Amino acid sequence: MIWALRILEFFKLSPLYKWVYETACEDSFVSIEKAEKQLGYKPQHSNKDALIRNYNWYLENLDNFKNASGVSHRVPWKQGILSIFKHLF
Repeated sequence: MIWALRILEFFKLSPLYKWVYETACEDSFVSIEKAEKQLGYKPQHSNKDALIRNYNWYLENLDNFKNASGVSHRVPWKQGILSIFKHLF
Protein backbone atom coordinates (compact mmCIF):
# COMPACT_ATOMS: atom_id res chain seq x y z
CA MET A 1 0.00 0.00 0.00
CA ILE A 2 2.83 2.39 0.82
CA TRP A 3 4.33 1.85 -2.64
CA ALA A 4 0.95 2.60 -4.22
CA LEU A 5 0.71 5.82 -2.18
CA ARG A 6 4.28 6.78 -3.19
CA ILE A 7 3.34 6.38 -6.85
CA LEU A 8 0.14 8.36 -6.36
CA GLU A 9 2.10 11.09 -4.59
CA PHE A 10 4.58 11.23 -7.47
CA PHE A 11 1.66 12.04 -9.76
CA LYS A 12 0.18 14.39 -7.13
CA LEU A 13 -2.84 12.11 -6.70
CA SER A 14 -2.24 10.79 -3.19
CA PRO A 15 -5.01 11.60 -0.70
CA LEU A 16 -2.34 11.54 2.05
CA TYR A 17 0.97 13.29 2.42
CA LYS A 18 4.20 11.34 2.88
CA TRP A 19 4.53 11.67 6.66
CA VAL A 20 1.07 10.11 7.17
CA TYR A 21 1.55 6.98 5.08
CA GLU A 22 5.23 6.47 5.89
CA THR A 23 4.57 6.50 9.65
CA ALA A 24 1.14 4.80 9.71
CA CYS A 25 2.66 1.44 10.65
CA GLU A 26 4.67 2.93 13.54
CA ASP A 27 3.41 3.21 17.11
CA SER A 28 3.31 6.77 18.36
CA PHE A 29 2.19 8.59 21.45
CA VAL A 30 2.45 12.00 23.03
CA SER A 31 3.71 12.31 26.57
CA ILE A 32 2.91 15.31 28.74
CA GLU A 33 5.07 14.03 31.59
CA LYS A 34 7.77 16.69 31.08
CA ALA A 35 5.19 19.51 31.07
CA GLU A 36 3.60 18.06 34.20
CA LYS A 37 6.94 17.86 36.04
CA GLN A 38 8.62 21.09 34.89
CA LEU A 39 5.61 23.36 34.50
CA GLY A 40 3.12 21.79 36.87
CA TYR A 41 0.73 21.33 33.95
CA LYS A 42 -2.48 19.46 34.62
CA PRO A 43 -4.84 18.67 31.72
CA GLN A 44 -8.30 20.20 32.00
CA HIS A 45 -9.93 17.44 29.94
CA SER A 46 -9.60 13.68 29.65
CA ASN A 47 -8.58 12.19 26.28
CA LYS A 48 -12.19 11.14 25.70
CA ASP A 49 -13.56 14.60 26.50
CA ALA A 50 -10.90 16.28 24.34
CA LEU A 51 -11.80 14.09 21.35
CA ILE A 52 -15.50 14.84 21.79
CA ARG A 53 -14.84 18.59 22.14
CA ASN A 54 -12.64 18.62 19.02
CA TYR A 55 -15.19 16.65 17.02
CA ASN A 56 -17.94 19.05 18.07
CA TRP A 57 -15.72 22.01 17.15
CA TYR A 58 -15.18 20.43 13.72
CA LEU A 59 -18.92 20.07 13.14
CA GLU A 60 -19.60 23.63 14.31
CA ASN A 61 -16.86 25.13 12.10
CA LEU A 62 -17.17 22.96 8.99
CA ASP A 63 -18.52 25.82 6.87
CA ASN A 64 -15.46 27.97 7.71
CA PHE A 65 -13.10 25.65 5.82
CA LYS A 66 -15.45 23.72 3.54
CA ASN A 67 -13.72 24.72 0.26
CA ALA A 68 -10.20 25.14 1.65
CA SER A 69 -7.35 22.69 1.23
CA GLY A 70 -4.04 22.19 3.01
CA VAL A 71 -2.09 20.09 5.43
CA SER A 72 -3.08 21.64 8.74
CA HIS A 73 -5.38 19.70 11.00
CA ARG A 74 -8.03 22.39 10.67
CA VAL A 75 -8.11 22.31 6.88
CA PRO A 76 -9.22 19.28 4.84
CA TRP A 77 -6.57 17.58 2.71
CA LYS A 78 -6.76 17.50 -1.04
CA GLN A 79 -8.46 14.24 -1.91
CA GLY A 80 -6.17 13.32 -4.79
CA ILE A 81 -7.18 10.07 -6.47
CA LEU A 82 -10.17 9.76 -4.13
CA SER A 83 -11.82 12.73 -5.85
CA ILE A 84 -11.67 10.82 -9.16
CA PHE A 85 -13.33 7.79 -7.59
CA LYS A 86 -16.00 9.99 -5.98
CA HIS A 87 -17.03 11.17 -9.44
CA LEU A 88 -17.12 7.62 -10.81
CA PHE A 89 -19.08 6.01 -8.00
